[in-house]
Amino acid sequence: MVSKQATTLIVGLGEVKVSNDPSVVLTCLGLGSCIGIAAYDPLAHVGGMAHIVLPHSNDRNGQGSSKYADIGIPSLFEQVEKAGGKRSRLIIKIAGGAQISKARGLEDSFQIGKKNSQAVLEIMSTMGLSIKASDVGGNHGRTLKMYLESGNTIVNSAMQGTKEI
Repeated sequence: MVSKQATTLIVGLGEVKVSNDPSVVLTCLGLGSCIGIAAYDPLAHVGGMAHIVLPHSNDRNGQGSSKYADIGIPSLFEQVEKAGGKRSRLIIKIAGGAQISKARGLEDSFQIGKKNSQAVLEIMSTMGLSIKASDVGGNHGRTLKMYLESGNTIVNSAMQGTKEI
């Protein structure tokens, strides 16, 4: 049996994408301080990815962009469930959350990557979900890919090479 040609779906800043097509590779490019969240249901063969940019929407009453962790994370799981996935079976992996800006004297300012990581962990905990694997922090960018045929999740980084999480 010949496998179908892989189709890359780019998950841009603030986007959530979900698919049940085994030929799809969901991809978050250039994760710096952003967090890529990959969620995969191995029984339903449904996967989704969110590209989180900022930790909180600052009480926009649930209105606004999926770029915020408090909006994007629930949106990701709702969309995966609508596509046939079950929240209790999800394998969740995250990458990103780096401190990219290293301007002299500003190393401890902003810390968006750290704040994004903390927000993702808190929101997941509140939702009763756990993260199976992660590659967060540091000071290097990453690309996160999830292959829906298998659920395999790969992180590429110029500094750290390629690894499966």
